[in-house]
Amino acid sequence: MDIAIASEAMCLCVLLDSTLTFAPHVHHLAGRCYYHLRQSQGVSIIDRSDNATKTMVHSFVINRIDYCNSVLYGMSAVHMRPLQNVLNSAARVVLKMSKFQHNIAAVCDQLHWLLVKQRGEFKQALFVYKVLRQTGPPYLVD
Repeated sequence: MDIAIASEAMCLCVLLDSTLTFAPHVHHLAGRCYYHLRQSQGVSIIDRSDNATKTMVHSFVINRIDYCNSVLYGMSAVHMRPLQNVLNSAARVVLKMSKFQHNIAAVCDQLHWLLVKQRGEFKQALFVYKVLRQTGPPYLVD
C-alpha cells in the first residue's frame, strides 16, 4: 500500500504548505473573501444602509483576514499583497467608492482599519503586552 505525500495540509483552517511560505493559504483566503465581498455588494444595493454593509463586511471578510493572522507575521510583502487587496476592496464596498479611487487614506481615516501587515503586528504586540501584565494565557504567564 502506497501512501501519497501531500504538499499541503489544513490545520485550524490554515493551509500549511511544505515550505511554510503560506502563499497557498493567502490565495485561498483571498478567494473566499472576494466571494463574500461580491455577495455583500448585492445586499448593499438592496439595503442602501451603511451599517448593514459594514456589519456584513466585518463579519464575513475582516474576521477571516484577522483569524490566525499571527502565523503570517514576517511574511514577505509579495505574499501579503492579496490580503491587502481584499482589504482595499472591502473598503471600497463599505464606503461605496469607485474601483479607481485610491483608498488607503480612507481605510485609515474613515473606517479606522489597520493595514494587513499592521494588523498582525498589533496582534503580536497586544499578546506580548498581556503576557507582561500577567493577563495573558496562564501557560505563558508562568
